[in-house]
Amino acid sequence: MCIAPLMTKKKIEKACLFCIVACIFFLGDSDAEGSEKKIFTMKQAVERALKANPGVEAKVLMLEQARRNVGVAQSYFWPRVSLVGNASRLQNDTDSSAYSSDEYSSDVRSWGTRVSLSLFAGFAHLNNLQKSKISVEVEEARKQQAELELVCNVQLQFLQLLKCREDLQSAEGAVERLQTQLAAAEEFVRVGMAPYVNVLQNKTELSRARQQVIRVRNDIRNAEVQLNRYLGFSPDEAVQYVGRLEDFHGGREPSEEKAIESAVLHRPDLIVARKSVEVAYKDMHVAMGRFLPQVDITYDNMHSSRNYDSRRYKDYDRDYWSLGLNFSWELFSGGETSFASMAERKRAQALQKEYEEAMSGARADVIRALLDIGAARELIDTARIGVEAARESYAMASKRYMTSTGTITELLDAQLRLTQAENDASQALAEYHSARARLYYNIGRENPGLE
Repeated sequence: MCIAPLMTKKKIEKACLFCIVACIFFLGDSDAEGSEKKIFTMKQAVERALKANPGVEAKVLMLEQARRNVGVAQSYFWPRVSLVGNASRLQNDTDSSAYSSDEYSSDVRSWGTRVSLSLFAGFAHLNNLQKSKISVEVEEARKQQAELELVCNVQLQFLQLLKCREDLQSAEGAVERLQTQLAAAEEFVRVGMAPYVNVLQNKTELSRARQQVIRVRNDIRNAEVQLNRYLGFSPDEAVQYVGRLEDFHGGREPSEEKAIESAVLHRPDLIVARKSVEVAYKDMHVAMGRFLPQVDITYDNMHSSRNYDSRRYKDYDRDYWSLGLNFSWELFSGGETSFASMAERKRAQALQKEYEEAMSGARADVIRALLDIGAARELIDTARIGVEAARESYAMASKRYMTSTGTITELLDAQLRLTQAENDASQALAEYHSARARLYYNIGRENPGLE
């Protein structure tokens, strides 16, 4: 008889513990995969928005429609084949004899195929084809315009979020400093070294600082919600946007001449305006084409049958084909063609003026963006000096207050100037990078990461 070794209680406990640990490990790993965080830098956020934003997808669909319209315009250069047929009843109610067998009561049926080809339509088909191809270029430019606008909006919103985060740090730093000052003032009041009004002044400033923290946190949440919308996420989606204003390093911007040249060549709105003028002139040529004759050719292959009511005549069937050349020329239409041509000419001239105005506006946009970049650079240098001076001033005022050689008003003023200097520094950085984002938009170039 063989007796299996019995497991001891200690071994059983170890085995159960191992199973529990293994289950926790695998379940925890599964939960980690299922709850993967969405983390985006500015570049990644822009790339995600370009793929997921419905506005860009709508422009893509409009572009596909324009491409299909090219096929529609090309179809008029090919013959058209159709099935034709008709059935008719001829009823002769007179008693007199008819002069022809075709006048006796009968049923007539015919059917067959017809091929027609437009040989000349006043260049309308050619102009419509050229117009449809230009329309494709217009839709491509509109799609690029939507992408550029989306890129710029995401970048500006991202920069606004980063600035709000720095403002939050500054506001929370102000709260910490004011709490320290309040504790010191309360201690001075307790030992009789300062009046109670110092405590009240500190509490007032601390309340303001806490209100600012609340406002900035709300601004941060609003910026995150807006970014979520651009990226195709729900407002409540947990998305982490990472980065700091210091992470973006300004490159060498193009000269004014190069920037304007790039805007003229690459700005989608200018391309749309320029192509719209071309389309308008094509419409004018189509309208003018009505002054010219229309020529087409037709070929019919038919089968017809006639069934007489009278037995004196024999029913018959016949097959035949016909080839015809059709020519028509409208000599007078009440002035419709003339007025339509003049109207299209005026529309084209108006669009030309709008294009010239858009060109002028584009030059001004580029120059303003370059000026904003230059001014923001100077602001950054000045703001950094201001922050250093404000920190030193606050440290000196705090030391004097702690040694009872300074007043609470002086300390609070120094604290306020330090907070303002920190906000000015972050504002200068945000303005600089925002100006760069607008410059790339104004010259028609994408730079997702502001590199």
